[in-house]
Amino acid sequence: MKQRTIYQLILIIFIAPLGIIGLESCESKDCDQESVYQDVAVELKVERLEDELKDLKNVEQTLAFFQANRIMTDFFLDANQYPNDTILARRLYKLLQQPSIDTLISDSKSYFSDFDTNISELTRAYQFIKNHYPTAKVPRIQTIVSGFYNDMYISDSLIVLGLDYFAGENGRYYPNDIPRYIVKRYMKESLSPILLSFVSNEFNLADQSHGTLLADMVNLGKSYYFVEQALPCKADSLIIGYSTEELHAVKTNQEIIWANIIENEMLYETSHFLKNKFIGERPNIAEISENCPGRVGAWIGWQIVRKYMDQNPKVTFTDLMAETDAHKIFQRSNYKPRNQSN
Repeated sequence: MKQRTIYQLILIIFIAPLGIIGLESCESKDCDQESVYQDVAVELKVERLEDELKDLKNVEQTLAFFQANRIMTDFFLDANQYPNDTILARRLYKLLQQPSIDTLISDSKSYFSDFDTNISELTRAYQFIKNHYPTAKVPRIQTIVSGFYNDMYISDSLIVLGLDYFAGENGRYYPNDIPRYIVKRYMKESLSPILLSFVSNEFNLADQSHGTLLADMVNLGKSYYFVEQALPCKADSLIIGYSTEELHAVKTNQEIIWANIIENEMLYETSHFLKNKFIGERPNIAEISENCPGRVGAWIGWQIVRKYMDQNPKVTFTDLMAETDAHKIFQRSNYKPRNQSN
């Protein structure tokens, strides 16, 4: 039940599987897999709390709103950081009187006017999850606009989405506590990959035994693989968080990037500072090239996992998620990159 913002999670586990605004890839994807799980019973219940916020008339109604949405209040709005709910209610109600909040709510509702598309996408993803993990819970989903107070809360029973965050640069306002090159990725098309990358942590057993760059790369690669299997129609660019041009560049220069990691003996590096150069959130990796996008080590890890699954057809999806030996995955992948143009 522990909640963190997306940016905090980026700093902690280096995951940023987001899309680039206005640059959804035209890459071809095989979507046949979506129909395989259509008979799995899944119903996502959605509550649009931003509509309720607009109708709050006083602090007393705000307190009643808190009681009706206790988990959201405690974990998304961090009510446990206040001596009592009344203090938070007064602050939130005061915030709701600001004209900018009306703008945020209207902009977010307009941008997500086709939110049913997102729900359909997530429903299919949870059908995939339930097929592989029958005991997995299907959470309720609540949406809210909180003046960029928070972006997302995830548990196995409830997901809260701050829609104002996911309008990115499409609205008149955007979060000022997150670098602009990250804000650009916050868009409705990237909402599902973001969400599922964190959901994958429940099923993706990470290699924590060595603390090497290789282990981190493979752990992240498994997360991306989880997302692409759950969202088979989603462009790679939206899963990894690269523009179409950046994705083409890393594919084209994959051999050079890999050679840089090997020649600098980084694969078994354990220094968090040095590892972060390759898998942490950065605009670029100057150690390789000014034009090399950040997190390229995580992208390489994704390719290793893909190759491992191609080379070992008897390994199932759940086998992969349960595998905690990153070195084994790497060795049995026979990963040997060659430059490619697409």
